[in-house]
Amino acid sequence: MKRFIFFLIMLGLITIAYSQSQVRLSTYFNYPLLSGGTYMDSVLNGLKSIRGCWFDDDLDGDGKSEILVTNYADLGHVHVFEVVGNDSIELVWTSPKVTTGGGASTPRYVITGDLDNDGKKEIIYQINNYGILIFEWDGVPGSNNFGTLPSQVINSTTLPEMTGIAGNTEYMEIGDPDGDGQNELLVFYNSTPNANDKFYIISAIGDWSTNDPGFSGFQAEYAKSRIDLAAWDMNGGTPYSMHIANFDGQGNPELLFQAWNFKAVTPLRVPAANTYVEADTTNGKQSIRLSGTFDDVALFGGGTFDIDGDGRQEVYLPTYHATGSPYRGTIHVIHYEPGQSTAEIDSTNVFVLDFKTNGVLDDGLVTFGFGYGDINKNGKPNIYTSSTYGLTGCNVLTAEFQGGDKTNPANWTFSKLYAGDPSIYTQRVIRDSAGVVDTVFTIDNSFASKIFGRYTDIDKDGFEDIILPYQALSDSVIHKSVQWNSSTGEWVTVDSGKVANPKRWGLRVIEGTVGTGVEVKDLTIITPDDYKLYQNYPNPFNPSTKISFYLPLDKKISLKIYNQLGQVVKTLVNDELYMRGEHSLIWDGKNDTGKPVSSGIYIAQLRFGNFSKEIKMMLVK
Repeated sequence: MKRFIFFLIMLGLITIAYSQSQVRLSTYFNYPLLSGGTYMDSVLNGLKSIRGCWFDDDLDGDGKSEILVTNYADLGHVHVFEVVGNDSIELVWTSPKVTTGGGASTPRYVITGDLDNDGKKEIIYQINNYGILIFEWDGVPGSNNFGTLPSQVINSTTLPEMTGIAGNTEYMEIGDPDGDGQNELLVFYNSTPNANDKFYIISAIGDWSTNDPGFSGFQAEYAKSRIDLAAWDMNGGTPYSMHIANFDGQGNPELLFQAWNFKAVTPLRVPAANTYVEADTTNGKQSIRLSGTFDDVALFGGGTFDIDGDGRQEVYLPTYHATGSPYRGTIHVIHYEPGQSTAEIDSTNVFVLDFKTNGVLDDGLVTFGFGYGDINKNGKPNIYTSSTYGLTGCNVLTAEFQGGDKTNPANWTFSKLYAGDPSIYTQRVIRDSAGVVDTVFTIDNSFASKIFGRYTDIDKDGFEDIILPYQALSDSVIHKSVQWNSSTGEWVTVDSGKVANPKRWGLRVIEGTVGTGVEVKDLTIITPDDYKLYQNYPNPFNPSTKISFYLPLDKKISLKIYNQLGQVVKTLVNDELYMRGEHSLIWDGKNDTGKPVSSGIYIAQLRFGNFSKEIKMMLVK
């Protein structure tokens, strides 16, 4: 039985000034603590390092939304949480442990889509030294079943152009940029050697099903190493993101490639199916270093949006900055004006959203994630980005477009959307200097990484949500007592110890409402541990016994009795809806044909969705 502990903590009100908006924390929970050197739960122990998250409005055809998160633990997993109420989510699927590759802090990103174009959505993510894994829904509404094996894997075996599968990818996109009616996967690989650092555009051949690749395969519509990309005149550069954006508002969209080499970018045109034309290299405008001589990067990728609704999309690239870079705290925006050629790029195609100079972001902090929406419902679109807590708190920032010329900084309003929690510490030191006692706290400089907010409404209550995956929160808080030694001029430690950090969140959500101030509330998170299958009574028994169970919400369940060979002896409940609460059933010691079974050990299994719990029972005659 799973043995992990969730602590749902009610926080006090936090003041956030944001143009007549109200933001409330609507989900958070603590990842499990360590016990004996290992985490108490093998499934959720990676929630301290959620690198990526994703939202799908309805992944399995039941009308409910899902949140997907990555997990580095146990060689790498993806978890799917389904929204089951206004303020509740339930863990409904966990990817199986990989038997090949894994580890190396992967998966870092997860998306959903329909790469084989069969109408059934898939979960897609990358695993080090294995490839890109695809798990397809089984097509049964409400099943949340994506299999126990990958439906397909994209690697050097299934796609010869993929010459290196070691390493990682921070970002992926899926769409139909060439307009051929077939989805393509855009993905880069940060691999070794440099020849294996590649940009890929991949389509499916045939289709697959849950747990079965069938006769499917893949085609590389585009595969180019960073050292072979003709438009890439930046002395190489590690591929870091690929974005679909209709820059000119005409025909097929364009693509933008970005690398960790002075935050270099280059556009590609897509004039026809399976046709990708690199930038013109004859005029010196084939690529541009957004950060000049500073080696910045959009570490977690960026995103595409049309902020002014003119039909021409922009690509927004937050800045993870190099030491001394003047672009810290900024977002570079790539755009094209009417008449500009998308076969080239130069400084006229770039403007900067600067949070630092507008007094919103602490000096020296970075911008990480990207999102967009209108969280305060005032009709003005917002660009969201994330950062670390810092001195005054900057977990989520927003730049609101006021209209007019989007390239004019005066037409943007910058503010903190959610400052973060100022009471998360890594250390508390009680200092005693000749009887004068004070306490010094060290703030935990954690950060929200790949936030997800795209006019997102996870609980479909009409209010916009932004999902915040957290990284770098400390497991514990150091408590020290020190005294001042006047003879040596030093602080001397007289006592020191560690306690569990009561706010070791892995995932949070902020929700916008209309009004002022901040409302904080808990979200119920349902895990397999919340389902209870109690030991039967009496046990041993003859001729009958009572089996009791508890459901944390209304749920379709099955309750079956098995013998030691794994054969079904008796079906007490078969995929029937039971209400939330405790229930009891009597097994009379007979099989499905009404005949008494022999003495021995039997197993009662309670199945709920993709999870189950079992107890052993003994019949003695």
